[in-house]
Amino acid sequence: MRKNSLRIVAILLTIAFLISACGSGEKTDTQQTNSAAYGQTNPVTQPVVTEADSAEQESLLRDPEESKVENSGALSVLTEVSDGFSCEGDVYTITAAGTYTFFGVSGSGQIVVDAAEEKVEIIFNGVTLANAQDAPIKILSADKVTLTAAEGSYNDISDERALRTEEEAEAEEKAAGGAIYAKCDLTLAGSGTLVVSGSYNNGVHTTKDLKIKDLTLKVTAPNNALKGNDSVRFSSGSALLISTGGDGIKTEDSDISSKGNQRGTVTISGGILEIYAACDGIDAAYNVEIAKGDAVVKICTDTYSPYTGAVVGTTGTKAYLIVTPSLYNQYKLFAAYFYQDDREGGVWAKAAFDMNCYSGRTTYNALRYTVPSGYDNVAFFVFDTEEASLENYAAATSGGAVSRAMNAFLITAIDGSSLSGDYVSLSTSGSSSVSMKGIKADNEILLAGGSLTVQSSDDAVHANGDVVLGNGSNGSGNVTVSDGTLILSSGDDAIHGDGTVTIDGGSINILTSYEGIEGNQVFFNDGTVYIYALDDGVNAGSGATTPLIQVNGGYLQVTTRNGDTDGIDSNGNYVQTGGFVLILGGSSQGGMAGSLDLDGTLTVSGGTVVALGGICETPSGSGNCCTVVMSGQSFGSGAYTVTDGSSTLISFTLEGNYTNGWIASDTFSTGSSYQLLKDGSSVYSWSQDSQSVGSAGQSGWGHPGGWGRPGGRK
Repeated sequence: MRKNSLRIVAILLTIAFLISACGSGEKTDTQQTNSAAYGQTNPVTQPVVTEADSAEQESLLRDPEESKVENSGALSVLTEVSDGFSCEGDVYTITAAGTYTFFGVSGSGQIVVDAAEEKVEIIFNGVTLANAQDAPIKILSADKVTLTAAEGSYNDISDERALRTEEEAEAEEKAAGGAIYAKCDLTLAGSGTLVVSGSYNNGVHTTKDLKIKDLTLKVTAPNNALKGNDSVRFSSGSALLISTGGDGIKTEDSDISSKGNQRGTVTISGGILEIYAACDGIDAAYNVEIAKGDAVVKICTDTYSPYTGAVVGTTGTKAYLIVTPSLYNQYKLFAAYFYQDDREGGVWAKAAFDMNCYSGRTTYNALRYTVPSGYDNVAFFVFDTEEASLENYAAATSGGAVSRAMNAFLITAIDGSSLSGDYVSLSTSGSSSVSMKGIKADNEILLAGGSLTVQSSDDAVHANGDVVLGNGSNGSGNVTVSDGTLILSSGDDAIHGDGTVTIDGGSINILTSYEGIEGNQVFFNDGTVYIYALDDGVNAGSGATTPLIQVNGGYLQVTTRNGDTDGIDSNGNYVQTGGFVLILGGSSQGGMAGSLDLDGTLTVSGGTVVALGGICETPSGSGNCCTVVMSGQSFGSGAYTVTDGSSTLISFTLEGNYTNGWIASDTFSTGSSYQLLKDGSSVYSWSQDSQSVGSAGQSGWGHPGGWGRPGGRK
């Protein structure tokens, strides 16, 4: 066995250890600040981010199956509709409009609706229904069907068919694609409990509109938990949605209906919704809309979901070992060993090279393996031979619980036969056709209220702008946040719009991301925004119009990791007319990267910008604003204020160390003198003899080491 030791410095984030194909960084606590006011008031201060905001939230809902009721008796129906149904064995076929109340148990039963253009309500009042041959609930024709869980009842619908094959998928019209399957508008309602389990394909699937209100719902499926081809609307109640190999909620059509209605929108207007998905949490063929109100939504995708298994259409769950090239060349085999309490009963998963990943100019290797299901523990091994064995290995970890939140293990040291490392989250953007975003829409995303928490390996919020919609137009790619609370963790972009991203209000806390907010044009008009990013905090990239980042109001705080990064990066222009912007870090040396980096013009005519870190550009001063450049000035942890001798004009708090900076503000005026105070003591003073004073000189902070990754998936 080799005695030499190999060490890799592992950089630990406060919230999560993250490599973004590969990306890694050190998160300071600069998102936690000391005041609740913002804007152009005097003094200008920073909002509070509470501990509850920054902490990883627990489950929102109690699993309905924890209160499971064992129903009894044979499957039966009560109805006042004469000749409204027929029964053959435990298969009930409804053929007429009316209300039908079912109760009882069947392990091979089915409820079929074939009622032409009629309206049908089916009430579940203590139903346990399973079928291994076809969908337990199969609606072939009707104008509209409402499935109601009666008050106080517990109802369990199970599709026990084997996982759908590719041949069956190609002929889906011949086989109902969900445990509850409909070819008409479908509503799930009631004040009782409905648990739907699918093993064939989708959980609940209608080819038309799907609505959910009032009831307590749990859906588990290997593909999409909820699918409404034309639309999905969730208005009240609670829903726990689990997709082990597909999307949480999905729409498919984006054309115009015969009645002139746009298809493809997912709308959430109230209730509590918790989604765990192997792929996208919400995937809309047109729009995603969270309306004004008190809706509470939590979404966990990919490795952040403890339920993720094999993605439908692929084989196995992917995971990775991250190693240096020298280590990779030093050993012949890398493997993971999965086991329960008894190590002798485990299975091997061999890791093979899949792709390169980078930290600054340093290259690492990502070795992919397939995670077997049903095992709670894992140990990692390296071998001098190509045979995996529990006895003859070069080095190994001691073993421990399988990480459900992170999909990779970074080997940080080998000392004799002891191997050590850290779990990390590897963003595989660009290396797979599988999309694993929190919320995705092919046209527009509108967030107007409620509370949204997303933990996603891919983009947390993403709007496509290059999709040809069924209505004949191209997707706009726009994202608009007008109100509500967003807490986002992403292995790629936290908020991404191929078109325009507009922040009109609300509270946004991006705990971790590769890039925080990205769009062709990005507007901040109001609200409170905190961003932590491994690369650029805010980015305006190429698109249909000249790239632009514009701040008109609100509060924006951007923190980026040390390295070749930009706090704010516009491939076009930056314009500020109001609001308060605090940029922390963002560059190793200024020049081509820094706190604020542009290809176009920098204009600050109103509001305040405090930019600390590498200096690329500074505003010359325009309108009512003046600028001071403090090249070489050190900014350590503490409470800072800018005063004119009689009043405090600006205040901000730092919990890290920065060198160089500039401030542009409409609170400054020519002919006046100012002091920068740290914890009450003066650290810098100047006379504003002109609109712009000071010189950038040689600017920079920290050391190179930003992580790179390829582009994201649609």
